[in-house]
Amino acid sequence: MSDEIKTIHVHMKGPSRSKPGGVSVIGHYRVEDDNVVMCRSDGVPIELNGKRFRRKFGVQSGELSEREAAGMMTREIRLELKQGPYSRITGFSGPIPYPKGF
Repeated sequence: MSDEIKTIHVHMKGPSRSKPGGVSVIGHYRVEDDNVVMCRSDGVPIELNGKRFRRKFGVQSGELSEREAAGMMTREIRLELKQGPYSRITGFSGPIPYPKGF
């Protein structure tokens, strides 16, 4: 088991007018045996809604590398946090189309 906390920067969105540098997020992980375990910067494993973020990686062709597995889980954590109990409900942030004639 390694106590070394590694960092990964994951690119989420490309550049736009409002965000010329794009959007990226930072994830922290450590390697335990053949598994990548997502954790906070202090080393505490992340658990959201009872879900733990751990994925197996390998070195052979067709298997995920350590950094690929960490990048995928960083995106999953970001998505899980965006869909929390206090997040906006999809479809309720746009204009309301009213029928003509009122």
